[in-house]
Amino acid sequence: MPYRALTALRGLHPTLAALVPALCLMAGCAHTPPSTHTDALSIPVTRHGDFGHYTLALTWQPGFCTDQHGPSCQPDQPHAPLIGLHGLWASRPSDLVREGLPVTQWWIKGCDIYQHDDTPPQLSPALSKRLSGTVAHTRSSLVTHEYTKHVQCFGMNAERFFTVASTLRDRFAAGPVGRELDHDAGRDISKADVIGSFERTYGTLPERGLQFRCNTDAQGQPILAQLWFTLDPMGLGRFPAASGFLPSPDVQDNCPARFRVPTWPVTAQAG
Repeated sequence: MPYRALTALRGLHPTLAALVPALCLMAGCAHTPPSTHTDALSIPVTRHGDFGHYTLALTWQPGFCTDQHGPSCQPDQPHAPLIGLHGLWASRPSDLVREGLPVTQWWIKGCDIYQHDDTPPQLSPALSKRLSGTVAHTRSSLVTHEYTKHVQCFGMNAERFFTVASTLRDRFAAGPVGRELDHDAGRDISKADVIGSFERTYGTLPERGLQFRCNTDAQGQPILAQLWFTLDPMGLGRFPAASGFLPSPDVQDNCPARFRVPTWPVTAQAG
């Protein structure tokens, strides 16, 4: 249901509000058809499935868990692997685009625009353990945050969603570019070198297909925190091949031309 319509609906008497969905069905109101993605790593979407792209956000854990004040993750944060999973974010559904909702509001609110539901996802013990090893241990559960903000309003199965997202992370981390990043830990590198290595391995990227996110350390230096990949929802199974990418409509890269790939502080190394 459109964003403005949802806003208006919240002010209706409960009895009248309950009739609106049924009346829409009878009158032939516009309806978003379920997604019909058939890719090997597709995620069935039953609501708002007409979004244009996914952003796969992978973390460089030492940088993601560091800010200008020092370490920002919990003491039990694993120090391996170095490449972690932040999320897999659907872009604005087309109904919100038509309604003129600013993309920045979608980035901030996500699924809360449609409905607020902070119920944690129900995941198998095996998947929960897998995510505990690759998703940063933030002060509140990042897995729950990702599910409630980026997943629940699309009707996606939580187990399937996080399994696919984890598989995408694993593919990149195990590949040549991921291993090269591991090798570069503690060094200064350039965006051009990373993109060049990626394109030599996987093909030419579309514009802003790969963007970098940096944090600032206590010395005021830029450090790698995340890599954001703009992916075709119908081609997740092709990742990390460039054929599975789409151009990003938004500039979200905040790293300078050169930055450090940080390591974990020696005093904080886990035993």
